[in-house]
Amino acid sequence: MNRGVLLLLWCLLLSVELMAEPLRVELHLRPPHLDPTRTPAATLAEATYNNIFQGLTRIDRDGQVQPNLAHRWQVAEDGLSWTFELQPGVVFHDLRSFNAEVAAWSIRRMLDPAAGNPQRHLFGSIREVESINASRLRLHLHHPDGLLPFRLGLSAAVMVHPETAAQNHQHPVGTGPYHFVSWDEVGLRVSVFRNYWGVLPSIHDALFTFTSNRLELEAGLLEGRIDLYPNVSALSANVQLSERTDYVMQDGLSEGQVLLVLNHAHPALQDVRVRRALTHAVDRQALLSIYPQTSPPLIGSHFSPRHPAYVDLSDLYPHDRQQARVLLQQAGYAEGLQLRMMVPPPLYARESSLLLADALEQVGIDIELIRMDWSTWLEQVFLQRDYDLTVIAHVEPFDMDIYARDDYYFNYRNPAFNQLWQKIEQAVDEQQRNQLLQQAQKLLAEDAAQVFLHIKPQQAIRKKNLQGSWLHAPVPAVILEELYWR
Repeated sequence: MNRGVLLLLWCLLLSVELMAEPLRVELHLRPPHLDPTRTPAATLAEATYNNIFQGLTRIDRDGQVQPNLAHRWQVAEDGLSWTFELQPGVVFHDLRSFNAEVAAWSIRRMLDPAAGNPQRHLFGSIREVESINASRLRLHLHHPDGLLPFRLGLSAAVMVHPETAAQNHQHPVGTGPYHFVSWDEVGLRVSVFRNYWGVLPSIHDALFTFTSNRLELEAGLLEGRIDLYPNVSALSANVQLSERTDYVMQDGLSEGQVLLVLNHAHPALQDVRVRRALTHAVDRQALLSIYPQTSPPLIGSHFSPRHPAYVDLSDLYPHDRQQARVLLQQAGYAEGLQLRMMVPPPLYARESSLLLADALEQVGIDIELIRMDWSTWLEQVFLQRDYDLTVIAHVEPFDMDIYARDDYYFNYRNPAFNQLWQKIEQAVDEQQRNQLLQQAQKLLAEDAAQVFLHIKPQQAIRKKNLQGSWLHAPVPAVILEELYWR
């Protein structure tokens, strides 16, 4: 065999070897387990949403509701029931059948307080779940809910099987295009499910890794070991990838509202003058310096600028230290105010907390910065509500409903907002609902419910020849079946 033939065979073998390597997706923060119906962890949704697990509907890259395990649906004239027609021939990864009876069980489990679903409150309108036949499901409601198809497309509403639901935290079994392979210290491995009901994807194998050490993460990128990193907010500002000509940067937006969250149970923060003082004290435009390669939009309420009902309220409280001091004096805090700011581990939170603390101290508010790991933040801030201030991006899409929840960690109470949100949920007409959403944005802004900062950017680094990744992130998701090598 001549040398040219040997070289050709070697190249072919090398090509096959490279193709056999799994796509590596880096998600930074390791989730506590693998069941999205039992944790709000965004990185778990990114890894499993429409990869391992699927819902009746799905949210696409433009934030629109699309068919999924239900290929069509219809609302009754009175708005009190929704009927879903299910896809035929769907099986779970263990080859158990998916049908209306399984879907009904899955939704009842989602509604069960004992099941611990983090988004259970979104489905309080559901009164009864009816399996009409194998392919038709009907949801009966207490009151009309025009947001139901959207909510059923969220990660926490995915369909699970009664025989395997209990093991999903360690060995997930879904209906998606990828089945679970392993979950260990390296990461989460998935592979194409050959009996998938839809079109088989181009990417056959994938590995989701979770690297919390920033230096190790940057080294992985510099060495070209990572194929896709959908959220660069964990990287340091000075990471240099110029030597890697095989990478490109995508500059998009998430649905995450970055907030200086106020605990309304604190006596001082119950006073709207204090809340407005905090908002005047912060130079939100200067805060964007933590993102050296992009400039995300400022916000003045808890709402995404990408939604058609968005109202720009970002200039309602201009940066004005003197006005902040006047408001604090009027509220009885001329001699100062002491507040604790709990800081979770993401880099955007840690860097912005320093700027926020400095801004507040310049108007007479003494800030104690307390850095926390995720588990401590979730336990003390989110669950126990033991905090004064915190910095966080609320990445859940269309989540203004949290201001109507008495059990939420904000401790926000506003009967006028609660009544308005009830009208929003029950509005089936989109135009009417958008008008109500604009009223809700203005109400939260005028009440200075939080210090609304900006939308969290969604910058991604990917290999140049990897196509199909989302530019924006209407929901936390890395949709493997839309990716392909060019």
